[in-house]
Amino acid sequence: MENDMHPYLAQRNYLASSHPGARASHNCSKDGGGIRKWLRAAYRSWQRKKMIAAFHSLDDATLRDIGISRGEIHSIVDGFDDKEMSMVPVIATDDARKW
Repeated sequence: MENDMHPYLAQRNYLASSHPGARASHNCSKDGGGIRKWLRAAYRSWQRKKMIAAFHSLDDATLRDIGISRGEIHSIVDGFDDKEMSMVPVIATDDARKW
């Protein structure tokens, strides 16, 4: 019964990676590969823009109270780590909500 198959079909491994229709092996590095890195960078960029909008929505007196000037907002936000970047303002303003 085993010899009833065509020799080409019986000896060929169609799941081997050399076959054009075969699925490539999933060699994902610890960091998650290119797509995951790109998504993480896009999400971090979105968070950064949202945080900058939240700071810009504050008036100058409030910014002085927390010890920063309007010109320092970008450099301060650039120094935030992932945990700080995920902070949510206590009072969301209309500018911060649109993000």
